[in-house]
Amino acid sequence: LDHTTIIAEDDPALQSFKQLDEDGVIQLRIIPDVGAEKFAEHIGSALDFWVHEETSGRCRLVSCEVREHERNSAIYYPPT
Repeated sequence: LDHTTIIAEDDPALQSFKQLDEDGVIQLRIIPDVGAEKFAEHIGSALDFWVHEETSGRCRLVSCEVREHERNSAIYYPPT
């Protein structure tokens, strides 16, 4: 996600961002929703799946915390 532009799939300017991506100006990532809570859920879900696969189920993700700044963060806890 570093050095990318992340846009919600329902963003009204999505087509403009897609054009910037096609022109090589940005690296675009489109996800269902944005915000600290949704970033934590998106990253946590992906990491939980990856950890489970890489360790043949021996390890699991306990939580994933995303911080926007010192006063705004969100924690995702995968379902058990």
